[in-house]
Amino acid sequence: MAGSRIDKFSNIFARVEGMIRSGAMKYEDKPIWFNVYKAFPPKVNPTFTRKAPENQQVVNILYPEDLVRAKYYAVYGSKKSQEVVDLTEKETPTQCQRFVDKYFELKRSGRVSDEDLFRQAANYMRTQGFKLESEVEKKEQKELHNMAQEMFPS
Repeated sequence: MAGSRIDKFSNIFARVEGMIRSGAMKYEDKPIWFNVYKAFPPKVNPTFTRKAPENQQVVNILYPEDLVRAKYYAVYGSKKSQEVVDLTEKETPTQCQRFVDKYFELKRSGRVSDEDLFRQAANYMRTQGFKLESEVEKKEQKELHNMAQEMFPS
């Protein structure tokens, strides 16, 4: 059996409105955006067949903290940090956010290269009790452990 193609001919507002009118959905169960869309409909009806403007450029939104955050996750990763995040507690920043905040605090305090800023922020986080280990550091520690076992077999 073929799937419904109604989404290509009608927008989501018209479908929800039709479900309310037919009784398939109660008015009390309507989506939160329904009244806003009804009060402020778009100038051009959004449908599947409408083509995107060709001359419009999509602006790439990238903030400086995004670059720091990306490097943090590349080096220390979310799986490697083993951080537990309580999503119900909005006041407590994540370990990554604390790192980013410290990075920019150090950046405002003086002229230091990005690499040194990253290293200094990581050292600060370690002194605060956060466990940050990069893959390179793990590999070095493993090599030192193997060397110690070779030198002092048990």
